[in-house]
Amino acid sequence: MKLAVMLTAALLAPGAYAQTAPGPLGLTAEQLDDADLIDPQGREIGEVENLMIGPKGDVVGLIVEIDQRAPNPDRRVQIALSDARAVPDPTDPGAFNVQTRQTREQLLALPEAR
Repeated sequence: MKLAVMLTAALLAPGAYAQTAPGPLGLTAEQLDDADLIDPQGREIGEVENLMIGPKGDVVGLIVEIDQRAPNPDRRVQIALSDARAVPDPTDPGAFNVQTRQTREQLLALPEAR
């Protein structure tokens, strides 16, 4: 909840990442919101859930949700911006995916994000 409040406040603050201004990974907050997360081989493994905002109001990381099969619940973990890059979505012209350097298994081994 605290993260969501921080994200909302940062997005609404003057000079913060506006929906039309490029921000982290060269994407706007709108483009990052719910962007598909893909592994190093380009397979979809989840989606971006939230942006992590640092004390200076800058985006310092991403909270991503890793898809799992029932009965296992999806898992939310934190990744650094340095472990991600924006790539064009081949199925949706003008849209982008976020590609991580880590495998699905490596992400699932990370601690649960709060």
